Amino acid sequence: MKKLTYLATLAGSLFIATSCVDLNQEPQSFITEEDYIASMDQSALESAISALYNNLWGSNYGFNCRIQRIQVCADEITYRAAKAGNALAYYDKLGPSISANADEFNNTWKDFYAVINNANKLINKSKLPEGEEAAKKFESTLAEAYFLRGLSYFYLVRMYGDVPLIMSDEDLSNDAARTPVEEIYNKAIIPSLKYAVKKLPETPRAGNSSTPTKWAAETCLADVYITMAGWPLKKGQEYYALAAEAAKDVLDHNQYHKQEANYEDLWKEANKNNSEFMFCLHHSHANKVMASNYGKSYYPVNFFDTSSNTVRSGWADYYARKEAYLNYPNDKRKEWNFMAEWPSSEAEVIGTDDKGKPIYGTITWEESSDGLPCISKYYDYNQGYPGQNAQANGVTSIYRLADAKLLYAEASTRATGSVNTQAKDAVKSIQDRAGYAERDIQEVSGNETADEFLEIVSNERKYEFYAEMRRWFELVRTEQVSVKRAEAWNGSFFQTQSHYYFPIPSAQILLTGWTNNPGY
Repeated sequence: MKKLTYLATLAGSLFIATSCVDLNQEPQSFITEEDYIASMDQSALESAISALYNNLWGSNYGFNCRIQRIQVCADEITYRAAKAGNALAYYDKLGPSISANADEFNNTWKDFYAVINNANKLINKSKLPEGEEAAKKFESTLAEAYFLRGLSYFYLVRMYGDVPLIMSDEDLSNDAARTPVEEIYNKAIIPSLKYAVKKLPETPRAGNSSTPTKWAAETCLADVYITMAGWPLKKGQEYYALAAEAAKDVLDHNQYHKQEANYEDLWKEANKNNSEFMFCLHHSHANKVMASNYGKSYYPVNFFDTSSNTVRSGWADYYARKEAYLNYPNDKRKEWNFMAEWPSSEAEVIGTDDKGKPIYGTITWEESSDGLPCISKYYDYNQGYPGQNAQANGVTSIYRLADAKLLYAEASTRATGSVNTQAKDAVKSIQDRAGYAERDIQEVSGNETADEFLEIVSNERKYEFYAEMRRWFELVRTEQVSVKRAEAWNGSFFQTQSHYYFPIPSAQILLTGWTNNPGY
């Protein structure tokens, strides 16, 4: 049966990632992919697992870029309206375009299924080595494939709803049907993550968050359960309880992941291996390994680099929403996350350097031509001069300890209808690090009702994870898009179609004959 082009990866991709093959063997022989994977030792398995992280990254404008772009639908970040034909405008209007925004859908679909397909190969075809210790180590590494498979399906169902359930090569066919969301959760996501929780190590194999711990998998499982409790499945209280149980286990028993003393240190290149991160994509422009999209995309137009007296106009792909900046508490995180004024060639010339080049002054965000604050969270990841390069270093945080804390605080409160001490302490530990300049209702006092506390938790998640590519998924599962994006909601695509899904890529619809999500 013909393989689906969007699901199949290049034959022998794991060979390419793990070995060099002598093409002039005497006598000539041929080893199948199945035989090769079955004969993998620990070193070969680790190389193959590394290839899965590259699949997830999906090149310079893959995961790090595409998941950030869809966050324009939410209430944190926005786009540059002055850029002609800016496709992000469709997200801002809550009306994704199957053609204008096609790169997001094509790339994420392709990359997540590349992870799934290659993870399946390793899971289904590898064999444990002899010896108890060697087998245990092998299983522990193989559990990373289970984790990545569960994580990839989790993104797919949240973005696209019903998707094909592919658990083996035999499932790859042109007549594969779209599988209901709940079935994907029950047959692929939850079992994969439970296996990962059981088999992954308590400290990362790589020595840093570029490989997940069991705590990362359990935090992801808590995220899965809390999502199932909300839209679209609305499983309710039972699943909030499951989410709370998983997150609590992380908080009670994890001895590795510790909260950093200073928020800003999380986002410094020199400290990106800190243990607070549970799982991240690690980027290195210098080594040409999974470079990030944190370069020119986050700098404003007409930015003036005072370190070299050079105008380095950023691409300004993302700005902060005015309301997100203005309503952000005056804490240490705000100082790090936003740039409210900057040197710019839009400002007055205040002098010349020794070569006669003009030196420009600064402007505030209100005075800038785009009239928006900048997102400075990732500026320390620069490669070279500020705003010089398209790609940069750093990490893309997928889970960190604060996720487990806020997941527990929310899930335990929703499950019981009351606020317990551990939930309060979890939130307060994050707030204390943030160092609010003004003590107000944002801080947990201990006297909140459950609803008031849940609002605090949601706000805290918005502040703590600002521009970390989480917000849209929270607003969807809690059905808060109409509230947080009220100015765009009435008459929007998501309102009129009564769902929050993005379109299945056009090429897949043509290939399979599926009916796309409503409205596309």
